[in-house]
Amino acid sequence: MSKNKKSLIVVLIGLLLIGIGFFIHLTNRYRLIFIVIGFVVQITGMVMYRKKKIILIPILTIIFASSLIIIDYLLVANFERLPLLAIRNTISSNTKIYNATFYRVWKCNISDKKMYIDKYYKSNFYCDSKELETIDINDFLLHFEKKYRKYRNDFVKIEGKISEIQGIKSLEMKAYEFEVDKLNGYVTFDDNVKLRFIFNGNYEKLSNYSVYDNVKVIGRVVKMEKDDNDTYTISLVDSKIVSSGLYNDFEVLVDKDKKCTTGTQIYYQTKDQKYYFNCLNAIDIKYSEEDIYELSYLLQDNKIKLEDLYKKASSQEVYDDGGSTLYHYDEFSILKCNTTEGNKDIIFGNTNLTKTADMCYTNVEIPDAKEIED
Repeated sequence: MSKNKKSLIVVLIGLLLIGIGFFIHLTNRYRLIFIVIGFVVQITGMVMYRKKKIILIPILTIIFASSLIIIDYLLVANFERLPLLAIRNTISSNTKIYNATFYRVWKCNISDKKMYIDKYYKSNFYCDSKELETIDINDFLLHFEKKYRKYRNDFVKIEGKISEIQGIKSLEMKAYEFEVDKLNGYVTFDDNVKLRFIFNGNYEKLSNYSVYDNVKVIGRVVKMEKDDNDTYTISLVDSKIVSSGLYNDFEVLVDKDKKCTTGTQIYYQTKDQKYYFNCLNAIDIKYSEEDIYELSYLLQDNKIKLEDLYKKASSQEVYDDGGSTLYHYDEFSILKCNTTEGNKDIIFGNTNLTKTADMCYTNVEIPDAKEIED
């Protein structure tokens, strides 16, 4: 038998082994073994009787390896086959990610044939966020080097408070210590180490969030750096903010002016809306023991809607002045003005609040917005 025939037979055997790996229904482990062996056999057959083998081997390796990667992708894209030439990350018993050369495949339900192909790694976490265990930021950073090694290149879901927002591209979290009697989510941050979540494009409107907000963020841990001040930064990419559920419900805390010495006073003002207090000193919104906010703070940042407050009313009265409504609660009342003259004032008062002659027609002197901010 001539050398060329022997070489051809070896190459065909290699092709056969690669074909078995790609097309026969075996476990991924055995399929990959067939492909690797076939790849080596094919390269061997191409160079075994050739001169200048040292030059041919790397060239053929690049050509064949590129061909295998392309074939693998075509099978994934056109026949919904899971990639063989990929590193598998197990998120949960039901969710797996396959990281290939220039794309990754999300398999969100192993019992379902559906999968999502993410070309060039542009997408953030695609599957249900509930598949990931929630880790508190203080727990994650307590032994951050150990946690970094454990979760490197994996997705994690972190719950904590925002310590810094950097434009539209990233936000940071640090470990923190809660301070008693502090409002508006204020805490003391530990500056020794931080997590930096980087977002792929405009997936998140970070302008909707503020420092000290409680959030849950999913990201893939990629690197840890140390600067000249011995501060560590752990970077996470492909990030995505998910609902923490903290702000879904709340309790209203009212500080009454029992002697009603203040009367009706301006409380807060925007360009289009005026809010008043009548016989009240303060209203705070409590989401948890650590998250109590001044109502004005939430209104200013559009973090609460008045409709959410109205829904909690035990009863209401509607007036025939155009539709003004008085909402009754156990500890306070809200008068929502809506007169035919165009008055849209919102008045917060105690439980004795009623719509008197000066309500919704008040001539209380309103200071400039600048004075209110000061």
